Amino acid sequence: MKLPPLSFVVLDTETTGFIPRVNRIIEFAGVRVENGKIASEYEKLISIPTEIPETVQVLTRIKQDALEEQPTFDDVRDDIADFIGPDTLIIGQNVGFDIRMLRGEGIDLTNNPWIDTSMLASLVYPELASFSLGYVSTVLKLKHSPVHRAMGDVNATLELLSKCWNRFQELPDELIDISKIIMGKSSAGYQMLFETLVKANNKKQPKWMQITTPKVSAKVHVSPLAQSIFEKPSKGSVTLVEEPLAPTTLQQLLDAAANDDSTVHWVAVKNLEASLRRLTVPQGVRVLYPPNLLIDIEAATRFATQEVFTADEASLALKLAWFEPENLRSIRAHGEEYSVWNGKLACTNASDNYTKQFEDLPTVLLLDHNQLLNFVADPNHCAQSALDDRAHIIIDDASMLEDTATKAYGWYCSLDYIRAGAEGNESLMSFTDALQIWIEKARQDKDIYELHKEDLSKPEVTGINERLSEVLEGAGLPTPLLEQLLDIQKILDGNNCAGRIVWIEKRQDGAQYLHAVPENISEILADNLYNKFSTTLLIPHKSADTLTEILPSSQTTTVLKSSATELDHLPITFEDKSIESFLRKPVGDKTIILLPSRRLIEDNFIKYTEELEEKGTTIICQNLSGGLERMQAEFTAASTPCVWLLTPWTYEGVSLDPEMVDHLVLMSLPFDHPHNMTFAKRSEHYQSGFMEYGLPRLEHRLFRLLRAYCRHRTSGGGVTVLDKRLTEKKYGERVKNYLEQFMQTAKEMPAPKKRKIKPKKTTKIISDDQLALF
Repeated sequence: MKLPPLSFVVLDTETTGFIPRVNRIIEFAGVRVENGKIASEYEKLISIPTEIPETVQVLTRIKQDALEEQPTFDDVRDDIADFIGPDTLIIGQNVGFDIRMLRGEGIDLTNNPWIDTSMLASLVYPELASFSLGYVSTVLKLKHSPVHRAMGDVNATLELLSKCWNRFQELPDELIDISKIIMGKSSAGYQMLFETLVKANNKKQPKWMQITTPKVSAKVHVSPLAQSIFEKPSKGSVTLVEEPLAPTTLQQLLDAAANDDSTVHWVAVKNLEASLRRLTVPQGVRVLYPPNLLIDIEAATRFATQEVFTADEASLALKLAWFEPENLRSIRAHGEEYSVWNGKLACTNASDNYTKQFEDLPTVLLLDHNQLLNFVADPNHCAQSALDDRAHIIIDDASMLEDTATKAYGWYCSLDYIRAGAEGNESLMSFTDALQIWIEKARQDKDIYELHKEDLSKPEVTGINERLSEVLEGAGLPTPLLEQLLDIQKILDGNNCAGRIVWIEKRQDGAQYLHAVPENISEILADNLYNKFSTTLLIPHKSADTLTEILPSSQTTTVLKSSATELDHLPITFEDKSIESFLRKPVGDKTIILLPSRRLIEDNFIKYTEELEEKGTTIICQNLSGGLERMQAEFTAASTPCVWLLTPWTYEGVSLDPEMVDHLVLMSLPFDHPHNMTFAKRSEHYQSGFMEYGLPRLEHRLFRLLRAYCRHRTSGGGVTVLDKRLTEKKYGERVKNYLEQFMQTAKEMPAPKKRKIKPKKTTKIISDDQLALF
């Protein structure tokens, strides 16, 4: 194992939580390295005066009785401090956390030089899907032993440092010079590391630095479904295309793109980045990136000339110099680098690098819902000149349009974000303090409190708004912060909130938010979209009559329905079983289990993790195994059998490789939470909010869940639904019938036909056999 020729300590802590002084260290481990050679080790369990949380006992395998007769931190503080030594270079995985926790216990290392190995890995292992120690250990085959314990993490971190060092030494001489200049502006630890790099007369870039060219597909046959989607409806009329379950429509649509100067098809997807990961973008299709994913050249020039960099700024600057990315997707941004990008490098709507995307448009454009919804509503947006009579708006996954439009046209404020941005700005900090005092008083100790015009008309609100006006007159506010402050200004002016749902939210982690969203989305969509542009919505199978929140009652529609194929057939079973049976005996190698709440996930984690791991089963749990990107990476790399527990709402955003998952288990029907403010207020629009609004939204979500599963299920992969309400509740038969339509074996598909009838004055319908998928 080759290490940098430095002296340092690699350390790790196991703790009862994430908050210094509130949560405690229960284990410390470290390895001292002198001039690249291991010199000594230290490892100690530490007793605490409180119980170890059950989740921590499972995560660390440190039980309460293991701490009996162990020393307290007061007993070992001097020993640990002596082992680390004064001014020692500290190295660790996400080491900032350990430094904060040690400071909370009375060992202050904040002035010591430090290096985060997860950041080093993000520099030289851009091919990895995550930089968590567990995932990196699996993929790079690091010595991660003893598992779950502090010394195991130290051993794995030491090996990761060695592997990163090996890759640094492969850099060409020119990049070593650039790296030393950039890291010379950074924190002391990174300066020390990069100063030890020695040029070896390398001229070629190593293979790991060579960015893979995005996939480009050749055009294939034009399917009847794709051809019909491209048929441009007249303005004022919306075409609804009921998609089959098979997740192939969007790819077929892009592949069917044809040069046609008379029409420009704007294809909007819910999540552009996720879509690009699974799509092959053909030649002639242009991706329109939102401004936050593009780099502003002028801002990058200013950034490069900074005299001093934080560690995150320096690592991001290094990636810009090494990889010369066109957008954020071209580099492996990590941790707080995202904040640096958004605050200092990202484009705005006026940036040249963003606006040039709208010049010389090809026939087909790919963008996301949020971007489209924002610029169709903004008469000053650069896209407006391109949205001429040739424009045809096609919205994929339109069952999500209510939610994405609510977000796009909503006003939001995070108190934590505003307070972070107020550091060093006295007037903004004073305003933030006043705002927080008013919020605490107004919400009356409720986690969700709806604000009305009389709440926003009180003298203290007027005074807060006056303070905000003074803040906004100042210069130099970052664009993301300025946008939130402008949203606050609109929210606090009660005259702006007519027709809006306005509320205060306090979440479980203590974070506080202000929200103001339109109560009626359909009229806004009609004004901004349907009445101005030819529009086609791709919607779930048999859902044309249930889109009341995105289509005004007066809206004229044409419905296109497609016949099913074998790709739309799923083995779905309805069983009276417990989750326990699927945990103890998973179906196939990889199983995903959807649970309705984080609490249930935590309960099952506590109850079954140790038992399952003893049997060789890997278990991954939402909120206990990192964020979504990390969970996806660890699920992909995990030894089998593997079970992943998460909520249906999180699962909708999962992106995995095809042919990966053998079974999907749905424990409970994923209804919207009745206390969700937006859902509750919109339910009041109906005579029966549950039957006319809640159930359709459930059906739309079930379709999306099944479609997500179809993207990565194995050829024999099936679905099991466990909810007893399917047989015990009156509405259960309706939901079961909806699911059973996807169990039917595909019939031979007839040739496309067109047949129009008018069951209502406002709706045109084309028969079920009108289209074939292939």
